[in-house]
Amino acid sequence: MNLILIGNAISFAGAMLMVAVGFLKTRRSILLTQCSMFTLMGTANIILGGMTGAISSLVSILRNLLCLKGPLTVPMKLLVIAVQVMLSARLNTLGWIGWLPIISACFYTWMIDVKDETRLKLVLIIAQSMWFVYDLTIQNYVGFTFDILTILSNMYGIISLRASHRVAHHGDGAAAM
Repeated sequence: MNLILIGNAISFAGAMLMVAVGFLKTRRSILLTQCSMFTLMGTANIILGGMTGAISSLVSILRNLLCLKGPLTVPMKLLVIAVQVMLSARLNTLGWIGWLPIISACFYTWMIDVKDETRLKLVLIIAQSMWFVYDLTIQNYVGFTFDILTILSNMYGIISLRASHRVAHHGDGAAAM
């Protein structure tokens, strides 16, 4: 079977989880769902020849598991970032495009301890924006499509969170009369 089809099929399974993250509201559920997503997406990246994407996924699993145990300290963040950069420098075969998943993962690693779910979703939008160029380059058409859908689902999540906060702070308007 064609490697592009196999890679895209595995990417589809990971992409379903990627979009689901946009609708999740708790930090723990976001991080755990991402670990499963990273496993599938990393496998798809290997099949499609995207080694830096696979490195990003592998190190991101480690990062998320560390985050579940507590906030990442600055030295721990720097260590995770250094591991990603060093591995990618050795295995990158795609030039500057190969750095996009690493920049994305490093940015997300640095910002992962954001407590506010709305801000975390904004971080996800920025980080995911780098992936759609990378995914298109390695012919991960499913990943590319779902990168865009993930950005949109996180935008929806932000709107939903803001609306629920407005209702919680202002009530339904009846009390103001």
